[in-house]
Amino acid sequence: MLNSSYYHLRVPAPPPRPALTGTLEAGIGIVGGGLAGLATALSLAERGAKPVLLEAETVGAGASGRNGGMVSAGFAASFRAIERAAGPAAAAALVALSRDAVALVRARIARYAIPCAPVDGVVIASWFDEPEALRREVRELNARHGMRLVFWPRERLRAAYPSPRYHDGIFDPEGFHLDPLALCRGYAAAAAALGAVIHEASPVLAIARQGRRWRVRTREGVLLVDRLVLCQSAYPPVVLPALARSVLPVFTYVVVTEPLTGAHAEVIRAPYAVYDTRFATGYHRLLPDGRLLWGGRISTRETPHDLKRLMRRDLARVYPQLADVRIEHGWSGRMGFARHKMPLIRELAPDLWVNTAFGGHGLNTTSLGGELVATALLEGDRRFELLAPFGLGWTGGGVGRLAAQALYHGHALADAVRAFWHRRRAALAGGREKRRMEKAIRRQ
Repeated sequence: MLNSSYYHLRVPAPPPRPALTGTLEAGIGIVGGGLAGLATALSLAERGAKPVLLEAETVGAGASGRNGGMVSAGFAASFRAIERAAGPAAAAALVALSRDAVALVRARIARYAIPCAPVDGVVIASWFDEPEALRREVRELNARHGMRLVFWPRERLRAAYPSPRYHDGIFDPEGFHLDPLALCRGYAAAAAALGAVIHEASPVLAIARQGRRWRVRTREGVLLVDRLVLCQSAYPPVVLPALARSVLPVFTYVVVTEPLTGAHAEVIRAPYAVYDTRFATGYHRLLPDGRLLWGGRISTRETPHDLKRLMRRDLARVYPQLADVRIEHGWSGRMGFARHKMPLIRELAPDLWVNTAFGGHGLNTTSLGGELVATALLEGDRRFELLAPFGLGWTGGGVGRLAAQALYHGHALADAVRAFWHRRRAALAGGREKRRMEKAIRRQ
């Protein structure tokens, strides 16, 4: 299942990296070969360190290489939620760091010639008829955080994306979209070229103190390091229960259509990535070969038997014009969320660090996390403390997964009710206007 995504099938995999065997010593060890671990390794290697990274499967096998491929500023938590928890100054600093991370991803793609096909532009399409609220949000974010967002009235939005479900929108010119698996592989190649060592097929079975060092045991070997960074997100090791309890695995689904031709090719009229404003957002983007990637939903089930049917129904709800397009690929991705929907970046114990929980917004924040950890370890930088208000907290275990599913269904119902009343108000307003015009005509 892990290697069944469109991304994995499109390009042959690079030669596998050897598993860790025997005993290896290093200054810094990293557990996890998704974007968080790879970004940490690359940030360290760019500063002259030679970390050793252990990955249970292959680089990018999890959600890092299987997602929608959108890179944009921000976090999974809203700006207002961050401000409430951390205060205005820290929130502003975190937003600035997230924008820096978007620029860093873009710069690394160019610097290391990563063939991930980046395309500029991300559109946030409003599911609700609230143009003034959207205008205020654009003005506030631009004024307070120096962003360059552009309000799109519905005429402009629907000219590019003719969906009856979309109203007004926000265009983010700094955001972009890409092939996330290619980005993972590019980060891995760049880190290795700078001296990092990456071992695949090396699942961590246990970690323990051994004197002043950390002992990391895999299936076939042992890694001894002075400092250890855990970056497994939704795959936390059971050997560290406190971390496993703090990260809730949540699944989302993605499908890819056949190449759009004829009338189908005329539906999506702009090259940007799009996501909507529902709690469980739907998102899509055109791929370089003319296919449409469509993603969304939130669930605690990894692989529903009717995945393609469910996603086709969601696609047709937004674009009835594409109801008969053929779905060729479908897969799930396991994301890791903390209860507050912010990354967990901190020192858990002396020389034991965590850099994880990037679900929902990981293509920029993982690079941010890598930078914060690398500069903390090598330069004494304390910026990671901006995230101190967002600590470890129990997500509820099995009960937490049931609660997450109930929360999703509750928010989905709230979104449906909210959209219904918007349509109802519009219909009533339209009826009143029609009656007013009829009376005016009769008076003439």
